Amino acid sequence: MPQRPLRLMLAALTTVVLFAVIALQGVWTPASPRYVIIHSDDAGMCHSVNVATIDSLQRGIVSSTSIMTCCDGFEEFAEFARAHPDKDYGVHLTLTCESSKQTWGPVSPATQVPSLVNSRGNFRRTSNDVATYAKAEEVDRELRAQIDRALNAGIEISHLDNHMWSLLTRPDLVAVYTQLSIDYGLPIRYRKVEKLPPDQRQEFSGNVLLAYEREGERLKKYRMPIFDFVESNNYDAPPDQKRNYLLQVLRDLKPGVSEILVHCAYQMEGHADAPHVESRAMDAKFFQSKEAADTVKRLGLKVITWKEFRELKDQGAI
Repeated sequence: MPQRPLRLMLAALTTVVLFAVIALQGVWTPASPRYVIIHSDDAGMCHSVNVATIDSLQRGIVSSTSIMTCCDGFEEFAEFARAHPDKDYGVHLTLTCESSKQTWGPVSPATQVPSLVNSRGNFRRTSNDVATYAKAEEVDRELRAQIDRALNAGIEISHLDNHMWSLLTRPDLVAVYTQLSIDYGLPIRYRKVEKLPPDQRQEFSGNVLLAYEREGERLKKYRMPIFDFVESNNYDAPPDQKRNYLLQVLRDLKPGVSEILVHCAYQMEGHADAPHVESRAMDAKFFQSKEAADTVKRLGLKVITWKEFRELKDQGAI
């Protein structure tokens, strides 16, 4: 056989083998895992929130929840949590009462935390109110009382998080938040600063971003797990757009560990509605649906709990 055709055949064969190796690498090299906690806030707020949250934990793919220990529905949800210790529970640290139909205030006597309450002894409505009026030492006192109430009720707690982001409004409140994590040995909802997108960076005012970065380094020293991404903007999506919005959130999840924050509730005759109940009802409907479960499976997402988040960190897997 002439030399040139032989060389051409060998070159072609080499090219085929090279492309085969690349293709096999694409098949066999595992992609970076995409972990996600699907978390429902506000358990304990009221009966309709409790029922929807429980259904979403038991019949859906919600993997974790956090409890407002200062609200009227706390004892009801605490009973469920004690009976189901296999589920994943946090304390939803609360300093605001945004509801116009229900009221709640501190676990501590109002006289011990006067900067946190209005003239009726209830929490103020907004996170800006917290930033304006709250004294850090009273915030610390109240939040420890909220955590202790859950622990004293016999609930196994996996983490702490914050209602309406009120603890991210001042540098000293960020420090209170991280100190609670360290003192109780519990992870908190926190995101890696280097992965914050520009729009979320702009939400921090004054020196809060610097404090957030500094306190994040403290959490790392105590080997606390920190999220790559936290999605909470779905709360503002119109109810009729919720399904498509949440499907896109699932599709867009990046490698690493993410948390999707939702708020489950039902409209129930004879019971007070939670704020934005139509939107909350869509959260419950979607995350209890076969479509949501099938989407997670098809995308190869690994749904985990906060307990597993901590274990992955301890194992050095993240």
